[in-house]
Amino acid sequence: MASILASCAGAYTPKDRYNLRIFNVWIIAAALSFAIATLLIKARYVDTGVLGWGLALLTLGLSILAFRSYLVFLRGADELLRRIQLEGLALGFGAGAVFMLSYRLFERLGAPKLDSGDPFVVMAVFWAIGQFIAMRRYGAGAER
Repeated sequence: MASILASCAGAYTPKDRYNLRIFNVWIIAAALSFAIATLLIKARYVDTGVLGWGLALLTLGLSILAFRSYLVFLRGADELLRRIQLEGLALGFGAGAVFMLSYRLFERLGAPKLDSGDPFVVMAVFWAIGQFIAMRRYGAGAER
């Protein structure tokens, strides 16, 4: 596992690593905010009043900052790294679309209903898998 991480890390310049670290901080903050808000609202510790809306808006703000920092990361990346990211995003989007369309049919046949955010997990996992596949395909960690 360490060799996989080392080979992937070789595709990033110091600037790329810095921009990616900023993205990681914002996306983790957004995910934690989402999880905490969801738990507090579901357990009815927070109602639909000002505090509930504040938590939802905080999560939205953190998500926007994560999205913006990812764009900064992409814009600062070289052509190869952008291609790797694009292939990862394409695989994630495609897997998410297939999952959403087909699972809806399975729900109608009796499968358990999923939350509307669950397909995001599928998309994120396949986004990471797509990046890994693209890095291996282009040997991104080897020549830098």
